[in-house]
Parts: sequence; C-alpha cells; structure tokens
Amino acid sequence: MNLFNQGKQLWQGLENLLLDHAEQFDRKLTVFTGPVLEDCDPPYRGIQVPLRSWKVAAFMQDEDLAATAYVLDQSPDLTKDAAAQAIAKATRAGDPPPLGPFRTFQVPVADIAHLTGLNLGPLPSADRLPIGVRTARQWTLLESYDDITVHAS
Repeated sequence: MNLFNQGKQLWQGLENLLLDHAEQFDRKLTVFTGPVLEDCDPPYRGIQVPLRSWKVAAFMQDEDLAATAYVLDQSPDLTKDAAAQAIAKATRAGDPPPLGPFRTFQVPVADIAHLTGLNLGPLPSADRLPIGVRTARQWTLLESYDDITVHAS
C-alpha cells in the first residue's frame, strides 16, 4: 500500500541511498538536483511554485559511466481542469496551492533533459534503465528503495 507522503520520505533519503551505494562499492558519484519549471506551476505570494523536482546521479560502474534519474511529483492528483480550478481558487483566497501526494519516480535520464531543457551531455546514453524502459519513456513509481534500477539488464 502506498502511504501518503511516502514519496517525500523516498525523495529525502534517495541521495543518501545513492551516496551509501557509491561508498559501499567505492565509486565516485555526482548528484545534480533542481526544479522542473513549467508555465502551469501555481503562483503563491507572487512567485510560481514548482510542483516537480528532478535528480540525476552520475557514477562509474565497471569502468563505464552510469546514470540514473528521478522525479518528485507533487502535482494535484486531479484532472487538468479540476487542478486548474483548485489552484485558481486557492490563489484568489491567498492560500498555498493545493499539492498532491509526493510521488517519486525513476525516469529515463533523457526525460530530465527534455523536461528541463538542460544538455546532460553523455548521461542519457549512460542511463542504467533497461533500453526498453528508456525508449518507451516509462516512469517507474518508486514505493521503496528496492524499486530502483541501477544495473541495466
């Protein structure tokens, strides 16, 4: 069963998990993190609040560059029209925008490049997700750390 805010706990511990994994296998690790900025992000006190964040981990695995990518999504779990109405109502009332449950996904690294417009250099081709998952652009909902793929099959 997926508990509300479990994704937040996963997200908060994800970088530590990656760092621990790198230390255990004596690997160098670099983690990049940032917001996914979108025009539809709701305003709060005059500033747009990103509803999604991303994280890309790059490391060496068996003499090869490897990468994994993640998205934290707290968009309202509503239809697009219902979400827009709820956000507009909260904005008019001066309330914070409604947020959905924290959902953490492992995603293709190429999707992070697409979402952010960033050039991630060789990292998309070093993705540890299996090729079929990457090419299908599938997002895997993470309900525990065991759901993370770090070895391409």
